[in-house]
Amino acid sequence: MATAIPLIDLDTWFDGAPEQRRALAATVDAHLQRLGFLVVINHRLPRAVIDECRKQAQAFFHQPDHVKADVALAGAAYRGWVGPGLESNAATYGVQTAPDLKETYAYGPVDVPDETLRALNPRWYAPNVWPDTPPDFQTAAEAWWRSARSLHDELLDVLSLALGLPLTHLRQRATAPTAQVSLNWYGPRGPAEPLPDQFRIGPHTDFGLLTVLDREPGTGGLQVLDEHGEWIDAPVVPDSLIINTGDLIRRWTNDRWCSNEHRVLPPQAERPQEELISLVFFGEPDHDAVIEALPTCVSATEPAKYPPVLAHEYLAAKMDALAVGT
Repeated sequence: MATAIPLIDLDTWFDGAPEQRRALAATVDAHLQRLGFLVVINHRLPRAVIDECRKQAQAFFHQPDHVKADVALAGAAYRGWVGPGLESNAATYGVQTAPDLKETYAYGPVDVPDETLRALNPRWYAPNVWPDTPPDFQTAAEAWWRSARSLHDELLDVLSLALGLPLTHLRQRATAPTAQVSLNWYGPRGPAEPLPDQFRIGPHTDFGLLTVLDREPGTGGLQVLDEHGEWIDAPVVPDSLIINTGDLIRRWTNDRWCSNEHRVLPPQAERPQEELISLVFFGEPDHDAVIEALPTCVSATEPAKYPPVLAHEYLAAKMDALAVGT
């Protein structure tokens, strides 16, 4: 039997008594061990921020390609417009598929606490690239990054509590996060049929700590591989966000929590004009965070399963595999 993605009400976290917060953290722990995906409500991320970012993203993607090309991705830093046919997320997971059926606008940290990081680590802290049109795009995109980062910090505290660590243990390892955003546009179905192995985003795991996703409902939507090996549809809950754990948190917890495979279905024949925009915040730690099994996740009977790795080294290998042809 397929498993449902659990619903978590964060009112308990923001307004609950200490024992209620501990109970919520224990519930989150159990769900992340089983599936690695949550649907969260009452998350405090302003609806106006989400709506404005989606509005501006749609206006950008509806421009002609030659206009978008002015801010096309160039170089190692993941910044700017990624046109169609240039990425395969499945390749980062070791699966070869046709290129993803999407366009992306990518940007990184909008707040860097120490400007020297930009020169020392240009791939992760490079200035963002912004289009001239639409004129309010940058403001809306930065507001989404900041709001999602604030929620991400709160969720890291939930995870610290769940792991029996000091409340801000994980947050303190993400004070200058390399967190990136992908604004993904899944456009209408083209004249050619999608190839049998072609998706809007192919099967993959996320690379970092936690992903914060705001998505639009559609027929070609998000699916998650559950613990029974079945693909299940992510539910559409009004004013909710999808949260999922990534590879780095899985390594940090010594496989206690999942980094679960997921995909976005190709555009469906019954709705050829459907277009969707997803706002995706990929939460990451500081670039030089050492990712090794946390002390509460190892024991004499459960030794560390992975060697230590620097966060930026792990992420770089995944990002390098993302581009088609690499």
